Amino acid sequence: MRANRPLIVVCGMLSFSQMSFAADASWTAVSTLEKGTSQNCGGGQTEWRVDITATTLKYVSTATNNSFTVDLKPLQPDGSGKVIGKDDKNREFYIVFEPGSGPRPFHVTNSINACGRVFTPRK
Repeated sequence: MRANRPLIVVCGMLSFSQMSFAADASWTAVSTLEKGTSQNCGGGQTEWRVDITATTLKYVSTATNNSFTVDLKPLQPDGSGKVIGKDDKNREFYIVFEPGSGPRPFHVTNSINACGRVFTPRK
């Protein structure tokens, strides 16, 4: 009986770390330019549908239907950290999260220019 305790503790710790950032949530976010110029990065605000399920984030433009999906497993147990995704041309983009769960701002940059956008939940 004693030999099984470490396995139970490890399984419990894995479940806890996933639960802290993987609460299912859906919301509308507004994307605004945070770094770069509107000339080079595209200006204006755009609206996105954001969905988190299990350990996946998917966000879809309500105007163009473009979508991006990333794996959230690399995030820290408090929900913070950086994840890497790839666009349809196999170029990397980066999403940074502050601690928390559910609807919250996240920051997106990419590997091809100095542009950066923040996605803020619509109130």
